[in-house]
Amino acid sequence: MARMIPASFAADTKSGAEKRLFPVLRDRLDDRFTVFHSFDLLVQNKLGKFVDGEIDFLIFSPQAGFLVLEVKGGSIRYDGEQGIWYQNEEPLKISPFDQARISKYKLERFLEKRLGHRPACTFAHAVCFPDVHARLKTLPPGAEPEICITGRQLDQIGQAVSDVIGAFRDDRNRAVSEEEAQRVREIIMPYCEYGTSLVDRMGQAERVIFGLTENQCRLLDFISLHRRALIEGCAGSGKTIMAVKKARELVAQGRSVLLLAYNVMIGEQLACAVSDLENVTASHYHGFCLDLLRKAEMEPPARDESDYWERQIPEAFVRLMQTRPIKYDAVIVDEGQDFLVEYWLTITELASDDGFFYIFYDRDQNLFGAELDLPIDKEPFVLDENCRNTRTIFDKLTALSERSMRLNPDAPGGEPVVEYTIPDAGKRRRQVGKILHDLVNNKGIEPHRIVILGGHSMENTCIGSNPVIGMFRITETGEEGPNVVNYRTYMKFKGCEADAVVVIDVNPEDERWANPAALYTAISRAKHLLYVVRSGGEGVAG
Repeated sequence: MARMIPASFAADTKSGAEKRLFPVLRDRLDDRFTVFHSFDLLVQNKLGKFVDGEIDFLIFSPQAGFLVLEVKGGSIRYDGEQGIWYQNEEPLKISPFDQARISKYKLERFLEKRLGHRPACTFAHAVCFPDVHARLKTLPPGAEPEICITGRQLDQIGQAVSDVIGAFRDDRNRAVSEEEAQRVREIIMPYCEYGTSLVDRMGQAERVIFGLTENQCRLLDFISLHRRALIEGCAGSGKTIMAVKKARELVAQGRSVLLLAYNVMIGEQLACAVSDLENVTASHYHGFCLDLLRKAEMEPPARDESDYWERQIPEAFVRLMQTRPIKYDAVIVDEGQDFLVEYWLTITELASDDGFFYIFYDRDQNLFGAELDLPIDKEPFVLDENCRNTRTIFDKLTALSERSMRLNPDAPGGEPVVEYTIPDAGKRRRQVGKILHDLVNNKGIEPHRIVILGGHSMENTCIGSNPVIGMFRITETGEEGPNVVNYRTYMKFKGCEADAVVVIDVNPEDERWANPAALYTAISRAKHLLYVVRSGGEGVAG
């Protein structure tokens, strides 16, 4: 596989032909080749004036040399009488072969000026017509078949590239030494590798993921035809985003909306997402109930902790509703799989009889083992397309899911998932420090974009009671600051997400990790980068 610069196809590139050719060059050229896409050149002509230009694809191999490749998609024809090339019946200002040839000479001058001499390797140019599959019979002067690659040759693009470069090679040409090849890379790459750092690749992937999620939200149009609906979605399917969008849509129609989650952090996110709106209440379930109970001076006295949250609060809220009914035009619940039956008895009473009631849920994230008895007796709308995770993370998820999940073909490939199995807690702690150091100091990831996830409170993990690891301070409070990285249990972080996730102390013999839903939930929080540090057990398949 060739190294591509930039690593992924730029979303703002207009040429569909270049988009189709990009993966062909990447996958069918071997690792001796570096391919620069949309390489900009700025050189001086003989009069000292700066002349700019763009090379569609610049292919480089220390052994073979350079190939400047001009790409023209669609229908191509040449009018010999006028001496004009046409692309999709639009006249071209310059012959594509002349364009490639001129760009090649510009490249030679560019390198000669930077190196102090012209590299002894071969410089070649060619044109690619990826949508032309007929045999080329006659071509005008300067457009020889030997320097024209058509769609017929794409399956053997490696051979085609070698043949073109070979057609330009003479006795003076030779392979460049590794030392000179490195100098060439150092000269070229600062001019075209901006946008290829890990941070840039994540930004490019984020742009793609955002577009996929927006596209997924079109399902809201179908939900609008139903006043009550279940929406079952896999991890990363955009459930929370859709819940917020639906709430905003209903508020815009003049309706009162209650937006609820079980998880405290998700409740806070929901509240933040609609903070600019009036006539909408967003919170986590127990916070919502307690707020109203305290205002009514009906809060039950705390006794047994579990009994207090699971029975006393819901029962007290039922009594409050009986004396002071509360109704909303619409009730929207996110992460519905977390709610106990006792909670649903109160929530259903909050929706007006002719109002809207929507529940978003994922049965694969039922971490608490509660019976999935949802109060809407309808077949769910199913969201089985992941829009959050990169392909490498998605591959890990599918091995842990009981359902069939899909990934959009346009989803970014992403960085490799990194896994370690380290039985010793002290060594695991040091490994976490190494990961953080690499992410922040070497790769430029800001600490607030990283989260560490575990199954227990932080002091009961390999981090222990000392929150300082190297130059980083690990905190459970959610604070931000220089070199501060947050730790969360996967239960508290469920429904949330981070650019980089480090999952620690994974061990199927630990009851917190015995349920496959635990690891499924934890790793699905990672949008772009995932590290799994195990204390025992096998790695994730896939």
